[in-house]
Amino acid sequence: MQEQQHAAQSSRNGRAKFLNGSIDRMAAGLIKTKAEVSTGTAKKKHEAAVAKANQKVAETKVKTTKVTSIQLEEKNPKRRNLINIQGANLRISERLLIQNIQLHISSGDRIAMIGANGSGKSSLVKAILGMENQTAVLESGEVLLTPTMKAVYLDQTYELVNCQYTLLENMQAANTNLSYQLLRQQLGHFLFKYDDVHKNASVLSGGELARLAIAMISISEIDLLILDEPTNNLDIETVEQMVVGINDYQGALWVISHDIDFLSRINITQGFKLKEQTLQMMAYLPSTPEQYYRELLECHK
Repeated sequence: MQEQQHAAQSSRNGRAKFLNGSIDRMAAGLIKTKAEVSTGTAKKKHEAAVAKANQKVAETKVKTTKVTSIQLEEKNPKRRNLINIQGANLRISERLLIQNIQLHISSGDRIAMIGANGSGKSSLVKAILGMENQTAVLESGEVLLTPTMKAVYLDQTYELVNCQYTLLENMQAANTNLSYQLLRQQLGHFLFKYDDVHKNASVLSGGELARLAIAMISISEIDLLILDEPTNNLDIETVEQMVVGINDYQGALWVISHDIDFLSRINITQGFKLKEQTLQMMAYLPSTPEQYYRELLECHK
């Protein structure tokens, strides 16, 4: 703009001098030509600067794609035993939910669990983790948990999120070692931008809560990630983000879900079904969806 204004002023000055007789027509023509050349040069310089800036933006996007994608960090990368249950029973008060449980989970395992409503899928997780206000208990047999194991349980209520905190404060609580810039960057990847990060989590919708919870998990140090019906009521974009994050994650994964499409995309290595008060190994994995679906239907009969 400055170059254009300067060229226009030069042209006006030349015309004024010609009109008042201080210069002849030839000199005035030379001044006009010089101004036009200057304008053309400025335009080329401007176009070149825009092209260079666009190239820098494109290069920056490439460089930051990996940085801003979900990165679920495993607390300890070495393969080790996390949970070993041999012969235990799961009860709620006097009711027997699952008997003679045989379950072994090591870091790197990816298990899926299915079963009818009320069969004990979520209760088993909560009993193992010793969650507060949980009436289900494991009795008899042998129950061994690695003392230093860090497990994160994400259910459909997203209790992981503290609704008294802002979005940014929740992220800071998930990992105190990360910089403000990285936390903002990760929130941006989950579609929380600008002043959104300072909103209180209590005003978020269900889908937004899910995105925030996944964002928090993405920066946490985790040995075992447990997802309880994670795709219920989520939009396609949030599910896509979850799939990408889980496939980058190297720790143990335990998923309670009947969403075969989702399960088929996250490299499940073992399947379990709860049927007739027993935890049974499945014959098929979600990677063979037709056979897995038939087995799932049998489980609900």
